[in-house]
Amino acid sequence: MGSKPLPGALLLSLLAPGLACAQAAPEATLAITHVTIVDGNSPTPRGDQTVLIQGNRIVAVGPASSTRVPRSARTIDGEGKFLIPGLWDMHVHTVVPGGRQVLRLYLANGVLGLRDMASEWDELNRWRREIAVGTLVGPRIIAAGPYIEGGDVPIPHLLARTPLEAEAAVDSLLRLGVDFVKLHSQLSREVYFAAARAARARGLRVAGHVPRSITPEEASDSGVSSIEHMLQVPVPCTPAESLALQPRFPIQRVLGPCTSRDLRPMFERLARNGTRVVPTLVAAVEIARWPKRDLPGDAFARFLPDTLRRFVAAIFPMPDSIPADAERVGLAMLEKRVNLVGAMHRAGVVVLPGTDAPLRNSPPGFGLHQELAFFARAGLTPFDVLRAATLEPVRWLGLADSLGAIETGKIADLVLLTANPLSDVKNLSSVDLVLANGRAMHAEDLGLRTKD
Repeated sequence: MGSKPLPGALLLSLLAPGLACAQAAPEATLAITHVTIVDGNSPTPRGDQTVLIQGNRIVAVGPASSTRVPRSARTIDGEGKFLIPGLWDMHVHTVVPGGRQVLRLYLANGVLGLRDMASEWDELNRWRREIAVGTLVGPRIIAAGPYIEGGDVPIPHLLARTPLEAEAAVDSLLRLGVDFVKLHSQLSREVYFAAARAARARGLRVAGHVPRSITPEEASDSGVSSIEHMLQVPVPCTPAESLALQPRFPIQRVLGPCTSRDLRPMFERLARNGTRVVPTLVAAVEIARWPKRDLPGDAFARFLPDTLRRFVAAIFPMPDSIPADAERVGLAMLEKRVNLVGAMHRAGVVVLPGTDAPLRNSPPGFGLHQELAFFARAGLTPFDVLRAATLEPVRWLGLADSLGAIETGKIADLVLLTANPLSDVKNLSSVDLVLANGRAMHAEDLGLRTKD
């Protein structure tokens, strides 16, 4: 008789792609020697270190002078380079036209983990299984599956218009095996709270939008532990600014609203509840500059397949008429949102990087580095930014026992950089090599070549 699979074996394989293959036959040791280690545990780098990797696990970390490298090991010279844990993008949508082709672009940019916020579930799971066995090159993906919504939208969702329907939706997601529950924008108060309560009772983390029916404080109190896009989180404005910066067309409303009240009590409440905020500033650029046909993210469009380029170009169709000062208002509100992220961070709220990829201004992988630049502009130090993109995401995901730091026993999701990330956050994009679940790949072999 064959033995039954261990409970959670499939989940483990999805969280650790290639693990089954690594266990099937012992692999040679990989050694990264004379490297400087930087992770979110300390702002002090560890110089001249050697890291030994067996299969998909780190088996030793220590000074190069005293860490023995097996004679049979494959050696990578890390002198003058910097080793960090893999970066995470905490708000993406992967199953889109051309999405499968660009998964490797995340790796090429050092983004080894994704939190998918809504995708077609069966297709996404097929990709995850292929990544797990090594037939598809891509990052590990933690996913919500279809989100819970109070109205019809053209994105995979479960419709919930009553508290009973909300509970049934959560039960459906639990049966699907989602990693967390996402709530969206059209839910009534009663349905939103019922869904959050049901998810919490079933041990599922909750993330999502804050609908207009409730406040960010109420969402936090309900157990929603990750607020996306800072929706309904107001920005500080003087009374005069509140009038001058009124939205010039409907979509600009997501950059506000304005308020003259003291926001510190809100921040303290979010921090006390452990509610994270994913501001997706890089996506807000597209809204702030919507009337403009050129965006910073267009510089990376050449790396994308035509199917994906056409898809993202259609997401925000141009309006028939544009007020003359629309961009001025949008950029002013964007700047206030950047400052708001800094204020939240200083108040103890954990901010996490997310890009809403793939949008025009947040192409897969590239967009995360633009988001991290916004974090630095908000006043986070380079160490704060590194921690926000590596250690804090896995803490929210409940995976800090196996990811997010460079320590013996951790999974080898690592990025080798050619420049010091503690000197400038831009150096986080100086990717030389990635180890995705222990598999070493150079950036230039992952799609970072311009199209002919």
